[in-house]
Amino acid sequence: MQECYQNMIADVSASIAQNFLSNETDLVSRSIFLDSDVAEITRQIGLETTKIIMEVTLDNLVKEKQSEGLVIQRKPTIKYNVIFGKISLESPYLWAKGNSANPLINEMGITCQGRSETVNRALTDFGIEESFCHASERFAEHYKYDVGPSAVSRVTKQIAQEALEYTESKLADAGQKYGVADINEELTGPLLIELDGCEIRTAVTAPLKNTEATSPVWKLPKKGKIVKWRDVRIGLTRSLGEVSKTYVGKMSSYPEVAGLLHNASVMVGMTPHTEVIGVSDGGIGLKEELENQFPGLQFILDKTHLKDHLYETAKALGIPEKERWEWVSTRLKDISEGEVGRIKEELENEYEREPNHRLKRLIGYLTRFYDALNYDDFKKKGFPIGSGEVESAHKSVPQKRLKLPGASWHPDSINPMPALRVLRADDWWEDFWIVRTERKLAA
Repeated sequence: MQECYQNMIADVSASIAQNFLSNETDLVSRSIFLDSDVAEITRQIGLETTKIIMEVTLDNLVKEKQSEGLVIQRKPTIKYNVIFGKISLESPYLWAKGNSANPLINEMGITCQGRSETVNRALTDFGIEESFCHASERFAEHYKYDVGPSAVSRVTKQIAQEALEYTESKLADAGQKYGVADINEELTGPLLIELDGCEIRTAVTAPLKNTEATSPVWKLPKKGKIVKWRDVRIGLTRSLGEVSKTYVGKMSSYPEVAGLLHNASVMVGMTPHTEVIGVSDGGIGLKEELENQFPGLQFILDKTHLKDHLYETAKALGIPEKERWEWVSTRLKDISEGEVGRIKEELENEYEREPNHRLKRLIGYLTRFYDALNYDDFKKKGFPIGSGEVESAHKSVPQKRLKLPGASWHPDSINPMPALRVLRADDWWEDFWIVRTERKLAA
């Protein structure tokens, strides 16, 4: 901040303080409320100061246009939202044959019912944390004037789209540095990656005659909703010796999301020589895609998922409930100690004696994850054997906002909204707004 502004602030502050000291008679008991009183005064000063600066700036632009021969034809009054409240401004339209100008809109970027970038940021900040209705209420509580839920929704979704482009560009740039010498500081220890999916409810409107459409849409009696649950995949990467994580997330295929996770891993220091540990469940194609994107990966199947498979098989085999725990725990212990080959052979012999579809599935499961089940050895090496981190990430990154009770989303909104959540989780939030501001100033 320029020194002249600092001096001005000091002078104004001293004047306001003197007025308080001279006119307020109950300052002792009201001391804990003084900041609220001062905040309201500074809000009003900010509103009036911003309006005056805008009006003077506009007046100078209008004079420039008039010097070029343009004449004011009309100047309607518009409302504009700044962080201090709503400002009324005249918006002159100037014209001369073959030329016209609206400097408030075209040069200053101020439109009727428009919002300053500070307001947009505040709305997005609230809109990415809770429902748009509650975000509107929180904005009014903090900034003392109303912006409706529909405006919060439009702003948040628009900036979410920009966040999606920003995160994917940032990750793509990082991915290009893979294997380039002296670009990244190489990790000194193993890298942990996890990838998992969670379902988000989506809805689109369609004529009720569509067999997939459900109940009528409010105020649109001929329209219904087609509701589907879509899989949003979340990945995380971190050095095994660190707590800080970098997240990626998208409603997309395993290859695309695993590619984003690979780029994020390069960002945190992965090189072709880094030992990579991947922990996840047994989703179809997940292990294979991670191994494709991370050559040399040591994949570890989440132990709880194996335990669930064993229980389901014991139930299908008709083992009494009281005996299932022993059947499961004995085999789980042997597998954890590296005896997966022997357990698999025992199950295959049992299948030959009495074929069972669920038992056949378990045998195929053990075959597929043969080298991912030596849990005791993994624990000795300090590797995790459960995917609890990424399962927790579902709750804190996409679900905290996208899975509110009763919430449903248009499919086009699914990827942008988690991108904003990823910005926050990855501590890229401030950088995103700096880049966005620089781009707008350069336009």
